[in-house]
Amino acid sequence: MRTTLKTIAKATGFSINTVSRVLRNDTRISNETSVLIKSKAEELGYIPDALASSMRNPRTKTIGVISADLSNPFFSEVIKGIEEKAEESGYQMLMGNNEESEEKEKHLVKLFLSRKVEGFIIMPSHGKGSSLYDFYAALPVPYIFAGRYIDGLENHSVLHNDEEGEKSVFEYLLSAGHRNILYLSGPEHISNTFDRDMGMRKAYENHSIAPDSRYIFHLPGHPEDGYQAVNTAINKGLPFTAIACFNDILAMGAMKSLQENDLSVPRDVEVIGYDNLLFSQFMQPSLSTVDVPKHRLGYVAMEILENHINNPDLDFRTENLPVRLIFRDSTQER
Repeated sequence: MRTTLKTIAKATGFSINTVSRVLRNDTRISNETSVLIKSKAEELGYIPDALASSMRNPRTKTIGVISADLSNPFFSEVIKGIEEKAEESGYQMLMGNNEESEEKEKHLVKLFLSRKVEGFIIMPSHGKGSSLYDFYAALPVPYIFAGRYIDGLENHSVLHNDEEGEKSVFEYLLSAGHRNILYLSGPEHISNTFDRDMGMRKAYENHSIAPDSRYIFHLPGHPEDGYQAVNTAINKGLPFTAIACFNDILAMGAMKSLQENDLSVPRDVEVIGYDNLLFSQFMQPSLSTVDVPKHRLGYVAMEILENHINNPDLDFRTENLPVRLIFRDSTQER
């Protein structure tokens, strides 16, 4: 039988009203009474009726979180940051994965709105040339984009400085004398790719060199993509002495291809990833990469969203977190 407020009231000798107030954390009830009632509620296995509570209180203290690809550990670390701040602030999360699909993303937003979420944190599937701008511009609750943005809605974003991060990678490689650099870039429809490509181009401009399009591969971002791209370059006879990767996952596949083709890292080819995922330091050789503050990104996104939920008239503005290039064994510099 389901434990109700009436069950707890009967077991403790208090009124249903007193039990209800204690379980809603009413501070006007004495600590002794609160401890007794909460202990008995836990003993009896009481589970609050969220639906009834939401009918009494228009605030649900629930947010929707939509990730781009839950199989990518980058997003898992961002979500940990969101979850930590949400828990501190008493919010619950509804989770979804857009699988880099605009349609699925819209479906999840509509579904979560029907569950009366008070706001969203989203890693949008597209940044340019999509219908998402109009969709989000009309959204009736506040929203924050974490790690990505949509053109025209950048002020709703918490970002990591992708342009500067990729620029630092190519500045290092070009200054080290590399001229044939294989660039395993990301999907062309997301904002991270636009910004990192821009950073790459600015580094080439600083060295008065034009990038060669034959060396630029736009890829989905999985290990097999990096593996196949490097195999393709080798099979085409494209000479290269360095590889810059859109993420550490691509770098993992790239390094497997290099190993199978008897190319030593970093003696024959230097490799640099992006994101500084946990596994990158345990690869053989350990991977040089751009460190992105993933947990901090999620925490700050939730912090900002909460501010906008509590202050609807607050102006939105872009937050840009710093990144840094970390040298490990996959580059000559350590």
